[in-house]
Amino acid sequence: MVELWQQALAKLKEKLGKQSFDTWIRPTSFVSLNKTELRIAVPSKLHRDWITEHFLAQIEEVIGTLCGQTTAVTFEIDPETVEKQIASERTLRKEDREKPPVQTPHRVNNLSARYTFDSFVVGASNQFAHAASLAVANKPGLHYNPLFIYGGVGLGKTHLVNAIGNQAANHNGQLKVLYLSSESFMNELIGSLRRDKMDEFKTKFRNVDVLILDDVQFIAGKERTQEEFFHTFNSLYDAHKQIVLTSDKFPKEIPGLEDRLRNRFEWGLIADIQPPDVETRIAILQKKAVELNVQLPQEIGIFLASNISSNVRELEGGLTRLSAFSSMTKAALTIDLAKEVLRNILRDARPEVTVEGIQKAICDYYNVKIGELKAKRRTQNIALPRQVAMYLCRKHTDTSFPAIGAKFGGRDHSTVIHASKTIEQRIKDDPQMQITIEKLERTLKK
Repeated sequence: MVELWQQALAKLKEKLGKQSFDTWIRPTSFVSLNKTELRIAVPSKLHRDWITEHFLAQIEEVIGTLCGQTTAVTFEIDPETVEKQIASERTLRKEDREKPPVQTPHRVNNLSARYTFDSFVVGASNQFAHAASLAVANKPGLHYNPLFIYGGVGLGKTHLVNAIGNQAANHNGQLKVLYLSSESFMNELIGSLRRDKMDEFKTKFRNVDVLILDDVQFIAGKERTQEEFFHTFNSLYDAHKQIVLTSDKFPKEIPGLEDRLRNRFEWGLIADIQPPDVETRIAILQKKAVELNVQLPQEIGIFLASNISSNVRELEGGLTRLSAFSSMTKAALTIDLAKEVLRNILRDARPEVTVEGIQKAICDYYNVKIGELKAKRRTQNIALPRQVAMYLCRKHTDTSFPAIGAKFGGRDHSTVIHASKTIEQRIKDDPQMQITIEKLERTLKK
């Protein structure tokens, strides 16, 4: 029986991809199998709910193929599985701490030694930018010149370009690598103009092997800075020196940027970084926990990754704040503690929930039309979705009972009260209803 689960694991790894498999499936363990049901142990309730929502269909498909018949898959929370997971994480943290630090040559200017490719977590949202950065770091000036990386704040652009500089210098200690922000470039230009030291300025920036300019959008609209960077760019490019740029926008979308610079930024390779998916966010938290020497319970990692979704910097900052509070107060890391300590971050990260948004989510989930929710009919296939919608409106918005009733075809406030109480009771009596509500609430947070 255990062998069948091992076969299933191999197929699931191929089907789901390494990152999803390692995050969600690997921490599980076989419990039992009979003619109709396979039972699998998982480390936590959050883990169970996530697998049930996102991977149950694929798991049942694989098991059905191996068994030759339809087999239900159910998950149970097993403390022993949690202990095995914690022991495994302790081993990984010990191995990571024992890795020797990266030595950065003295010829490198302004780079942060802690930003390396080894410390960068790769996922679907950044794998193209990562691959391009690695290629540039290994052979600067040969391919992808310039390399232009763009994406929102806190997604890892600065980390990647520092990693390029560090690795390029480690491969060739004679390389002159210079990293700076566009604002620093402008400030140095202004200082050189005031002191009449432009020859020194040009020598500094035009005699490097790798120039990394962060947040290049900052020079837009600044005529003299753009003029000087235009000539710096041309000088380096003509000498086959590597240029690496980052921005929060695609070149064509940067307002106030001169066309001649915009065109040059598009000569090489443009790679974007998107907000990370949940598996990548969990991996980022695990990596950060190793750095902080913190034992991160899996359910805490899943909770943080599910609630802080758009910004890596904020995600890591949340874990740092939580671990510091836990250490200072000797409090155990729990979801309740995370909610308390990170309430401001979690509130800011959560999108505003509206009655209209809830109605749309209900229609999508139950496959009903918005007009049916507002109609006077009381058929069961409409009554339940309507009651769930009213319950969620009362729980997740500040809308009054009468106002909610008005949004559902002019119903009386007593109808909304009755609907809310009905669903509250069903959640207590029916585990499936609780799972349904949790699924819908996760949808509302996205």
